Amino acid sequence: MVTETLQKKSGFIASLVAPFLEFRITGLDISDMSMKYLSFDRMKKNKLSIGVYGEIEYPAGIIINGEIKDEQKFIDVLKEWFIKEKKNLPSPFVAISLPEEKSFIRAVQIPHVKREDVANAIRWEIENQIPLSLDQLIYDYEVIEPLQDSQDHLDVIITAFPRDILNAYVRAIKGAGLELYAIELESQSILRACLPQLHDAEAKMIVDIGRTHTSFIIFAGGATFYTSTINMGGLIFEESIAKQINVSMERAKQIKIEIGLDKTQQNGDVFNALAPVVTMISDELVRSISYYHTHSSHAHGAAADIERVLISGGDANLRGIDTYLRNILKIPVERADPFSIIQSRLAHTAPLTKREALAFTTVIGLALREIRQN
Repeated sequence: MVTETLQKKSGFIASLVAPFLEFRITGLDISDMSMKYLSFDRMKKNKLSIGVYGEIEYPAGIIINGEIKDEQKFIDVLKEWFIKEKKNLPSPFVAISLPEEKSFIRAVQIPHVKREDVANAIRWEIENQIPLSLDQLIYDYEVIEPLQDSQDHLDVIITAFPRDILNAYVRAIKGAGLELYAIELESQSILRACLPQLHDAEAKMIVDIGRTHTSFIIFAGGATFYTSTINMGGLIFEESIAKQINVSMERAKQIKIEIGLDKTQQNGDVFNALAPVVTMISDELVRSISYYHTHSSHAHGAAADIERVLISGGDANLRGIDTYLRNILKIPVERADPFSIIQSRLAHTAPLTKREALAFTTVIGLALREIRQN
């Protein structure tokens, strides 16, 4: 049963099985248009290899903006996948990520109370800052451990999620015959895959550019400090190209991959199609960084400025996007490597290329959950 409040740093909704048991799990990254899946196999001498992985697409309308609209059809999708892959999966246990756009994340300050009293103290903050009643939410919180001497207050990150939406995911997993190992926010999975150090002074931002949306995550002082999401991603890139140079969506996707933000190609038409969209992403990036600058005092001991930006997600592969963002932000921007943390443990070369791995960032982080905890 999913608990309503948790005091663990390991995830929004903690593991739903005993933590001392070692399970082999499969990560499921569920989005509006498709579901990616991936698991790791344990080899001899503490080595790992990628087990099953892939992506399945499903009809539009089953999930819209992260909310399951047709629960039975989604159960049917999961059930069909489970029947097909059952013999290849390490177990029926799955970890899933929740859509960031439906979550509420707030950084708050409360009086310096005993840790066992934090749960009661944050209830008032939740009622004041989140536009849903407590009985409509499932929430978690994390006390930010300061990297310098303690203050006269506690800084707490509150994460909340609408109960009805979360329960629909739980029912779908169970209805398909799968076992739910853990649920967490998409940002937590991305951070686990991309950051080798989860408790240091560096302030960094991850920009995850997916098919339909882009997420912005600031991690500082050992905690997720801020997240936001905009409905802008690879699909909009392709629509802009198709409209600008009058080609089909299929051809626009190929052009996006081949040319990207290269001004010298196609008389600059592709660049002109993409630049306004990428500028919207960069504008949100600038706003997010500005927010951190005005609130960084909450992350005691963390750097006052964002020191680097990592880009992940399938459309982080857009040619020239790292240079474009670097020129605007004037700080280092680089593509993430979701396998960097476990590279030394991989028994052989990963079947996914670095380019492909970026699209699997979230699901890699989900599959790493049990491995990094142990």
